Amino acid sequence: MLDRSTVPAIPEDRAFTVDQLTPQDYAALRSFLAARLCELADSGQEAAARVIDEALSIDIWTLDPNFRWEADYGDDPVPDNWLRERRDAWNHLICVVWAGWHDAAGYDRARWTLVSSPRSTAAAAGAP
Repeated sequence: MLDRSTVPAIPEDRAFTVDQLTPQDYAALRSFLAARLCELADSGQEAAARVIDEALSIDIWTLDPNFRWEADYGDDPVPDNWLRERRDAWNHLICVVWAGWHDAAGYDRARWTLVSSPRSTAAAAGAP
């Protein structure tokens, strides 16, 4: 097994909630991840790239349509169950990308953090 103690703790900003994530955040993370997987494959580690890609495919399959909500429904609020799915898939994706590439050029430490709640407290208080 690999030594996980060498990976610093994943940052979490409790003020940055899942409902604040944007499709652009997701697109940037996907682009970053795709470039890292291509680098792995190009360096002769195609099997590792394939395994990571496959392991993250469930998160991608969840997040791709989930982040289309905004385009499909405009200003309608994203339903809570969609936000929970978004949070869970995003956090798993962040864990993997952080473990492998948190110190790589282009990693966005300000936006690519764990999110812990489906809505901010203020938004939840105003929700029906």
